[in-house]
Amino acid sequence: MKLNLSEGQRAALRAFLERFEDAERLSESEYVVDLYDLDPPISLDLAFGADGVFADGAAEMLFDEELDGWYIGERIAEPERVIHALKSAGALGE
Repeated sequence: MKLNLSEGQRAALRAFLERFEDAERLSESEYVVDLYDLDPPISLDLAFGADGVFADGAAEMLFDEELDGWYIGERIAEPERVIHALKSAGALGE
């Protein structure tokens, strides 16, 4: 899904992903980031393209106490929800 972000927000997001401990760059234009401090936590697969930023994958994360680990829960299909999560995490410079 395409995220409607301004040029400034895209630059702030890339800078955030480069320095954020729970973000991993997979290629020159693709990142995976886990936002554990949100309620619920969210995992995102973000791709930067010539015409914008895309959330190729977005889902809530759930914790299994018995296994002592995180797993993917409900998928997120609304771009507005992804943008809200990024704003809440301070990733868009706002």
